[in-house]
Amino acid sequence: MIRRTRQKRTSSAPRQRKTSSGRRSTDSRSASTRRKESRAGHRVKAKAGRKAVSKPVQQPRDPDRETALKNFETAIGFFQRRNYEKAAGLFQKVAASPVSEMADRARVHLRFCERKRHHEKRPKTAEGYYARGVAALNGRDFDRAIEYLNKSDKMAPNKEHIHYALAAVYGLRGDSDNAFDHLEAAIRLRPQNRIQARSDEDFEALADDPRFSRLLGTDSQQSLT
Repeated sequence: MIRRTRQKRTSSAPRQRKTSSGRRSTDSRSASTRRKESRAGHRVKAKAGRKAVSKPVQQPRDPDRETALKNFETAIGFFQRRNYEKAAGLFQKVAASPVSEMADRARVHLRFCERKRHHEKRPKTAEGYYARGVAALNGRDFDRAIEYLNKSDKMAPNKEHIHYALAAVYGLRGDSDNAFDHLEAAIRLRPQNRIQARSDEDFEALADDPRFSRLLGTDSQQSLT
């Protein structure tokens, strides 16, 4: 009797361990499945999040603004180093650009440069003479402006901005032949000067001349009235 009882107990033990082992295996597969499903859910959310991000809209290029910004930043560098001659020349270019908000800022800096240069010695560079010539032009001292700008032209020939300034000062002084010679050179070296001259008040005195319409286009007279 005792032997039979021990055999029953011994034979029943493996069945209990098998049942316990089977439950652990089932629970393990369920946990693994849940982890896989969780990771898959995170990947789906991440992909959805990436799809929801929109690409930034690219703004069209504006060559005039880019040029004005580059000249202004370079001028500020010269201004901070107290090289007012070079700074004034670049500020003048920005002041004449069609980018109005930057042109206004450049004029403020240009006036300061002009006051500083007024007490300095005679300029030694073409840009220095150009800057003084433009300052004289703005002050309506045409003889002095022509003197400085011609010296700038001799030191650095074939510069469109120097020809443009000379065209303006000759036109304001009533010398239309020299004005059109320099204006034609300025447009040949930089065709964008044609557009700029159409709205430039310094050329109003030349608007009735047929050569003005030929250089700037048939609608140039209307743009100045």
